[in-house]
Amino acid sequence: MTPRSNFFILWLAWRYLVAKKGKSLSFMTTVSILGITIGVAALVTVLSVMGGFEYDLRTKMFRGLPHLELFSKNAMAGFSLKEHPLDEFKEKYSEASGIEPFIKADIILKHKKNIASATLFGIDPKLGGKIWGFFSSKFDGRLEDLELGASQKEENPEHIGGLFLGDSLAIQLGVSFGDDVYILSPYSSVGDVLSGSQISGRFKVTGIFETDSPEIDSKYAVVSLKSGRKFLPDYDYSLESEEYVSGIAMSFPNPEQIDTVVDRLKMFPDLQSVSWKDTNKSLLFALKLEKFTMSAILLLIVLVAAFSISGTIMMTVFHRRSQIALFRSLGMTQMEIAKVFLAIGFFIGTIGTLIGLSLGLGACTMLYFYQFVDLPAGIFYQSKLPVRFLPTEYFVISLCAWILSIFATLYPALTASRQDPGAGLRYL
Repeated sequence: MTPRSNFFILWLAWRYLVAKKGKSLSFMTTVSILGITIGVAALVTVLSVMGGFEYDLRTKMFRGLPHLELFSKNAMAGFSLKEHPLDEFKEKYSEASGIEPFIKADIILKHKKNIASATLFGIDPKLGGKIWGFFSSKFDGRLEDLELGASQKEENPEHIGGLFLGDSLAIQLGVSFGDDVYILSPYSSVGDVLSGSQISGRFKVTGIFETDSPEIDSKYAVVSLKSGRKFLPDYDYSLESEEYVSGIAMSFPNPEQIDTVVDRLKMFPDLQSVSWKDTNKSLLFALKLEKFTMSAILLLIVLVAAFSISGTIMMTVFHRRSQIALFRSLGMTQMEIAKVFLAIGFFIGTIGTLIGLSLGLGACTMLYFYQFVDLPAGIFYQSKLPVRFLPTEYFVISLCAWILSIFATLYPALTASRQDPGAGLRYL
């Protein structure tokens, strides 16, 4: 086929799309294009907003939690740092941006008549505790105050150490800086209490933190590693000399590739790992399911528009059957006739996709730079609608819309190409 015949096919397809006066698109063509436009624009906008929420949540996960935690498989109380020195982990995971031991235990806090259950975190003040999100936002206090100095212990010898509390937890207990808080381990037995050796202690509030996570602020209390060791299950003095901890926490520059790091855990056969993906498995699955469901629902708009395109072209075939017969009589082949109507679907799909993509990107740009949509307080964890630009998803959306537009024209194009020239000339 010559370039001139290709140009004639495209020109003829365009003529079939416009109104009889030839100045504008016909009504049915406009409706078909509008359907593709709305579907593409809705998909681009909604997926960008959902991508913004997902990215924001992942950022908070990375900032407030370790990317990988190593625990003992057998020992309920954890494992010894003398058996697994910290330098061993630093050597095996040299790419890690942070490696810190920690102690984690369930406790009960008491201040005057106020009681609250919480999770105790023991950290090493010298390492900074940067892996967790306790000190990444608003924090009043100093890390070195977790370990009380000699003068402070002389002033109040009953104090075991300093205590950092989440803002919500401090409000629940009604405490502020300098107040005393008693910590009781739920692992204490009646015999421990009667013998006076129950696992409990008096701590001084030396810091209050406030993070982006309400769960952390209302649940966690932080002490030094040495003080936290006293609240391990089945505690005895040997745990002190063996430097027992609950686990080792690690953070990495690229947490998305945590699976490759977990594969190297075989070098520690007595340890097991929990990654950030394991901790947030339900949330990540819910985000993926929500994204897939919304995409499927909005793709139905494009699918309905494809049926509209098919109906529009079928009507065109019916009303132009005499012209189709005339073209066939003048020597156009069945393939060329089919190409004319496939070109109609190409024009509708291309125009609708480009306009929809432009409108969707325009809406996302407005939301990103101007943030004029306010979210209800108390329902969402942020006040503005987040947006993230997703070029790969935009390409897939546009390609799907364009392919559906082309496929919608297949049956009408085949119907037109199979028409009998002799039968169609009766309508001239």
